[in-house]
This record gives sequence, C-alpha cells and structure tokens, in this order.
Amino acid sequence: MRLINPSQRRRASSYAAGASLLLATLACNFVHGNAASVDTPATNPSPEKPAPFHVDVKQTVEYLASDELEGRGVGSAGLDKAADRVAEDFQKLGLKPLSGFKDYFQPFTMATSVTPDPKTALALGDKSYPLKTDFIPLSFSAEGAFDAPAVFVGYGIASKEHDYDDFAGTDVKGKVVIAMRFEPHNEAGTSRFAKEVWSNEAHLIHKAKVAADHGAAALVLINPPTYHVGDMLMSFGSQFPGDKASIPVIQIRQPVADAWLQQGAHKSLKALQEEIDKSGKPASQALEGVKVAGSVVIHRDEKQVKNVVAVLPGKGEHADEYVVIGSHYDHLGWGGFGSLSPGAHAIHHGADDNASGTSTMLALADHYAHAGPQARTLVFIAFTAEEEGLIGSQHFVSHPPVPLEKVAAMLNLDMVGRVRNNQVYIGGAGTAPSFDAFLKEANVGSPLVLKSFGRGGYGPSDHMSFAMKKVPVMFLFSGMHMDYHRPTDTADKINYDGMKDVAAFATKIADDMVAMSREKYVDAADTTGGMMATGGHGTGSRVTLGVVPDYSETDTTKGVRITGTVPGSPAEKAGLKDGDVLVHFGKDKIDTLYDLTDSLSKAKPGDSVKLGVIRDKKTVELDATLVERKG
Repeated sequence: MRLINPSQRRRASSYAAGASLLLATLACNFVHGNAASVDTPATNPSPEKPAPFHVDVKQTVEYLASDELEGRGVGSAGLDKAADRVAEDFQKLGLKPLSGFKDYFQPFTMATSVTPDPKTALALGDKSYPLKTDFIPLSFSAEGAFDAPAVFVGYGIASKEHDYDDFAGTDVKGKVVIAMRFEPHNEAGTSRFAKEVWSNEAHLIHKAKVAADHGAAALVLINPPTYHVGDMLMSFGSQFPGDKASIPVIQIRQPVADAWLQQGAHKSLKALQEEIDKSGKPASQALEGVKVAGSVVIHRDEKQVKNVVAVLPGKGEHADEYVVIGSHYDHLGWGGFGSLSPGAHAIHHGADDNASGTSTMLALADHYAHAGPQARTLVFIAFTAEEEGLIGSQHFVSHPPVPLEKVAAMLNLDMVGRVRNNQVYIGGAGTAPSFDAFLKEANVGSPLVLKSFGRGGYGPSDHMSFAMKKVPVMFLFSGMHMDYHRPTDTADKINYDGMKDVAAFATKIADDMVAMSREKYVDAADTTGGMMATGGHGTGSRVTLGVVPDYSETDTTKGVRITGTVPGSPAEKAGLKDGDVLVHFGKDKIDTLYDLTDSLSKAKPGDSVKLGVIRDKKTVELDATLVERKG
C-alpha cells in the first residue's frame, strides 16, 4: 500500500516551506536576529533566540577540499577531521546516532598500507642483495622463504594456443624459476602472440600462476634488456592490489641476473633473449651451481576507519522502515595508487570527488532535520574508503546496524559538483518499478537535463553495495572531467548553483522514496551496469561467468569471495550466491581474482565448467555453462 500518493505529497504549503528552507541552506543563510520591542527598556533587553543551525554548503566543500585536510586519504588525520566535521553537523542539526551507538561513528579496521618488511631478503651463497636496490618483492607475492637451485625459463610461459612452452622438458619442481617480463618479441620488438600490445601470457600474475602450477618454489622476474629502455625495479604496491600469488614473486636487476646466468649457463641475459626472440623457441635450462635463497615478508599497517551515520526517526506505521541517503567523504590523500597524475606527490583535494556529494548529503540532512519526522526513518551516511573499493559501504551492508530487509531505497550522491549544461547523470533508475515516474515528476520545473548512467544498480560508487543486497538504488553524478583524481580537483571549480539544483532535485527523489510502497529490487538491467562483473573486461576474455567479487574482503582465505551474481548469468544459473568462495574453475585452482580472469581468458562460449565453491565451510560443486561476453 502506498504510504502517500506522489501527486499529493507536495502539498502547497509544506512543499513551499521545505523548498524555501533548502534553497536558503544552499545559499548560505543570513542570520536574522529578533529586534528588541520598543516597549522593552534598553537596560533590560529580552534574550534573543539563537538562530537555527544550517549547513553552509560552499564552506563545507571548501573545508573538506582544503590543504588542511590533505586530500582525506584513508587512515589519515585529514580524513578523521572530515569525519568529525560531518558528525558535528549531524549533532548541530539535532539528528540522532544509530540505536545502540554511543556516537555518530561506525568504526572498523582495514589495511591502509602494505610495504615490504625489512626482513625480506635475497642471497646467492654468501652474497646478500640490498632490498629496493637490487631486488624487490611484488605486492601480489605470497609470503614465505625459499632456498633452492635456480632454473632459467625464458619468459615463463606455457601456452598451447601459441604453441610455446618454456617449461616443456624442464624440471622446475621445488626450484626457483627465473623469467623475463613480457613475451617473445618479433623483429619489430613487439609481441609474437598479439597484434596489439601484449597477450594475457605477459601478465605477471599469470606468470606466477604458471610457475606455481609447475611446482616452482618461487618466481624471479627480470626486465628484458633488448627492446625495453631502462632497468627499473617496479614500484611495490603498483600491481594488482588486494590479490596474491601462491608463491613468492620478486624482481631483480639485470646485473644480478647476468651474474647468475653467466655462472650457471655461461650466457648473458641479452644473448638468451636474442636466441628466444629470433627462433621463437624456448631456451630453458637449469643453472648449474646456482642456488638462490630468500624470503618475502610483507608489512601491513592497519588503522581504524569509520563511516559517519545519523538518523532522523520516522513517524507512523512505517517508521521502522528506512531510506538511506549516502555519499563517500574519503579521497586520495597525497596521490599514489588511483591518482591520474602519476608520480605527483601533491594534495588531491577531491572537491568534486566527493566533497560535493558529502556537502549535498548534508544539505538534505539539514532540510529534513528542520522539516521534521517523515513517514520512514531517514539514515544519512558519509562512507569511508570508497576509493579503496567501496569498503565503507560494503562494511555497512555486511554489518548492518539497521535491518537491510527494512531499507526501502538508497540514494547515492557522488561527484555532483561539476554540473555542465545543466546535465546530471542518473544511475539505477531501473532498479525499482516506480523510479522512472519519480524522475519524471522530480524534473518538472527543474533546470536539470537528465542523462542515463545505466539503469542497473551496478556502478563505480557506494550504491552498488546496496544493489548487491537487492535494495533499490539511485545514483546522481554530474560527469567526469579532466581534474578527476588529480590535484587540480579544487573548490574554486565547483558549480555551486548546479549543486543547489541537484540538491533540490535529490530532495524530491528522497521525498518519493520516503512515500513509495515497498517494491522488490529489479535486476533486469544489471547486466549492463557500470562496473566489471568478472570476467572480464581488460582480460581478453570472450566469455563471462557473471560473479561480482567482494572487493572489501581483507582476510587471507584463498579463493574469490563473491557478493552476488549478475542476473541471468551462468553464475546465477549455476546457483552461486552471496558469500560463496570460488576455489576451482574446472581443473584450475583459484586463489585470486586474477586466477579467475586467467581461467576465463582461456575459455570459449558454450564451455561447461565445474565450479568448486566453499559454502558454510563445506565444498560444493556446481555446473556452469559459459556465455559470450557482450560489450
């Protein structure tokens, strides 16, 4: 039963009052004092009533994007200051903490940095090599020690498709294998296997899997000296964050490799590369008398982070149901992984991403706090660690402080500060039957021009965490720009008039979400959503399985934990579900997400595959028939 008919919900007097209040908030209200009565003696003035608190949107953006907050990187003091500011605004507005919470914070612990521990070591006999000078582990390396004879395996490739196998006839079981990066080159210095760039065989995590599958104890990588300029060690942490190989993986400098090769094979690295590239055939061999010892130890810093949450309790028979209005308040700090200004050590201010969304969420909190209780309880959330992979919102739905089955809808605001030509992008309009009507009605009289960002609930922001739990979602976004994930995303570039229009529009949508009848999540459009559901964009895969990995999972369990499946996908039809851990794909062992994309890259549409899944601590075997990946 509909709580309030949408055609009735904007009663003239209440709507006019609410709209005036919201516009006043966004215009950074003037404070009006009460003049003293002419009959009151000057020596005994009547006490003035304090002016009500309102969120100053422009000042909030400027503060969140200021140098003082240093880009609001996860685990930083600047992000804590941002959280305190949001909580302070919630308190001043008279909003309540969640039931059972002592304050406005939902804290949890996550790894904020991963570095090679000084105990990481590499040696040949009595000679030890300095960490970060002669060698470095890669971020996806397994931890552990090795001490074994060395074997040179060319490019470390075993490919039936390309009729090339560096491991054929070579015993590497229990050995340390040494391999070059990339793959065999043609005379032009490009790949023998691929027409453009490199094939899947060149992926480093793929090389680690192939070496492990052949029984290697560790993989040592080298830059090929021919066709590639320089001999730089890769930056730790720049490859495949969050995924691990099953064996230690390190990179060494060319002089170290040459010393080993000339001792054991009596050939230089350059000569061996030229031999393989010219013939297109492997030149693998054991290195006599070369025994390599080492260990990889990874140091993980863990810090407490927090979502910032407040509620406006509802009234009436549906007060125990919820509408969530959210935005993320973190950004990239001083740069690093995720920055589109590589090498720049500078504050990434994140004015649009997402000081704009957080400030607009606070403007809606201001509007409803002054409007009073609604027909459903409103939950306002500033999510942390969105830039790390929707971690804050994933934590919220995985450890829900309110029953998710009672959440009627979720509205997400991410990057709403760069409205151009009055255009705003809408995601998730297809996740509830009524949403299209809400958009049409909300746009009456609005200057905004609505564009679709995909009708499904999958997308690169926090609404996806709710969509995976089958909560209808809507996402507002003003579009990409050249300052995205760069230090130049500053407060002076924000379109504050455009933000005001977005906030007024979002308020109408939230009004409808409060008033709507409960509707089941519609997943028909999720197959065309805006975030990869493995596999496998960027992997060369022709097929899809249709699982959505749990990017927030931080434990060390091997396998790929999933948060759900794409509707109509092979995974859904096979019976995979939220919480399953995929550990086998056919005969392939799955330890990481890259193992899964690797396996998919070798499959064809129509292939039937047995999937091994850990569910409730038991192994379950499911059958899936793969289909062609679209788009």
